[in-house]
Amino acid sequence: MKPLPESEPLQEQDADSKGSSLERMLRVLDLFTEASPIWAVDEMGAALGYTRSTIYRYVRELAEANLLFQVEAGRYALGARIITWDRQLRLSDPLVRAAHALEQDLPRWSEQQVWLICRLFKDQVVCIHQHGDLFSEVSYSRGSPRPLFRGATSKAILANMTARQHSQLFLENPDEVRASHLGQTWEQFRRSLQQLRRQGYVASAAEIDPGVYGLAAPIFDSDGKVVGSISCLRPIQERDNAQEAQQGAHMQALAQALSQRMATLTHRPA
Repeated sequence: MKPLPESEPLQEQDADSKGSSLERMLRVLDLFTEASPIWAVDEMGAALGYTRSTIYRYVRELAEANLLFQVEAGRYALGARIITWDRQLRLSDPLVRAAHALEQDLPRWSEQQVWLICRLFKDQVVCIHQHGDLFSEVSYSRGSPRPLFRGATSKAILANMTARQHSQLFLENPDEVRASHLGQTWEQFRRSLQQLRRQGYVASAAEIDPGVYGLAAPIFDSDGKVVGSISCLRPIQERDNAQEAQQGAHMQALAQALSQRMATLTHRPA
């Protein structure tokens, strides 16, 4: 039997043979963030615990696929293919296209307001479209992943997930649930979500960004599965409790229009 190279441990080769090399390679791309946009190859290996031969192989393959590019000797940034993929998503995602078509119908409730269209990806909420201006940048700007348990934008989605999903999320995220203002026990958590679901919209103040008030409603696919939300973010002093129910109903109508438009675009060739 041919011996393994000393630089590549048995457990790493076993991982590759079990089909997890793609997942391990994608972890390299996850290193690149707004705070750390450029990485040296050896720094990547150290951060991920990969051997030198493994990290060099992964970086070489990612660079050949245009997912990374070399900004200087041994240092890399995200590559051109990611930029082209983002453009493709902006142009082809049915929900983004539906959001563009809806912009002219969005009410002007405040001089300072930003509308967000967000999608649910597994257990994260990601903004895919943004319209309007607010006094400061919000955490839900396009491409920013957010947790499910805080803010109207996310809670409008969370409330409309299935009971099985709620149970799993409660068990797997005890700290996030406790900080969510949705209850400390399973029964409290379940009832809070039921109430939000019946209400049809969710309001929150300063749960994500200081000084920001959000109002959101869920978006569903043609099978009735929640896939995202539409939300309007305004300065917190703009919150008007007397108008909130009426504006919440308006949010529901906008969300329904988005759901219908998205379903049409999904099932009809462009």
